[in-house]
Amino acid sequence: MTDPDFMPDIIRLTNARKFGEIVSLIQEIPEHLRDTEIIGHYVRALNNTYDYEEAVKVSLKHKDRDGNTALWNYRLGYAYAYLGHPDAEATLLRGRELANSEQIRWIDEVLEFVRVRKNKVPLKRATEEKRKAAFTPHDPSKPYFQGLNLSSFWEYNDWARKSYVGTDATEDMFDHAEQSLGYKLPESYKFLVRHQNGGIPKLRAFAFSHPLPFEPDAIEISSIWGVDPSKDSITGDLGSAFMISEWGYPNIGVAICDCPSAGHDMVFLDYRDCGPDGEPTVVHIDQESDYDITWLAGDFESFVLGLRERADEWF
Repeated sequence: MTDPDFMPDIIRLTNARKFGEIVSLIQEIPEHLRDTEIIGHYVRALNNTYDYEEAVKVSLKHKDRDGNTALWNYRLGYAYAYLGHPDAEATLLRGRELANSEQIRWIDEVLEFVRVRKNKVPLKRATEEKRKAAFTPHDPSKPYFQGLNLSSFWEYNDWARKSYVGTDATEDMFDHAEQSLGYKLPESYKFLVRHQNGGIPKLRAFAFSHPLPFEPDAIEISSIWGVDPSKDSITGDLGSAFMISEWGYPNIGVAICDCPSAGHDMVFLDYRDCGPDGEPTVVHIDQESDYDITWLAGDFESFVLGLRERADEWF
């Protein structure tokens, strides 16, 4: 039977959705006092703090005692689903057979996630083809960034000036960047960087016109890198070459934007289709998803014009 001293605090923290505190509390409870109910709360809290591997470990440790319950299979299946484990669907289906109507609804939501994730590659390919089909290349008879007020494009603060904003861009800087990185930089990129040599734009979210189910509707950038090697820039010490050689990013082009994840996702100019002297597309690379590459825009100008104010519901 559950020790009555533990459950009021666990329930209170659960209602407040303070799952990290639940994990800490239950870890202090001696193992011989952790009954089925406490272990269920523990695994739920581990799932909600994204510690899926520990959730699996704890669940399997109590399989003989709890394995024939709907909630045990649901919570294990949930962890499996987010780990991409091959047993996720079968585990959830076993839980579904034991579940009541409310539990079936929970399980079905995760099953949908598992099935969408299984079909993510063809779904992603189809959505990217829609985005590419809607792309209109720059009209060379018109100026770059038409309709964009560059005087109000950038944020001006101490952090931006210290970290990103370089001295006025020169042709020598562009030549050095192209020679050291091995790629011809887009003219639209040079146009923007001549206005200001890197910085933090006021609009930093890029929304997907055809988002995938269960995936973010947008990506967020922290800055656009310039060409001053003394700053956080494409040629800086922590710039494009560093992200490829030290962080393992694929060598497909030039890293141009960092993101709030502090290096765990980046925006790149992608030269795979056009070659080092062509007009690159713009892609997002997610290190946490095995360097998954997502097409964002057909050229740098379109990417910048597509930046929007962050909306919390996108993320």
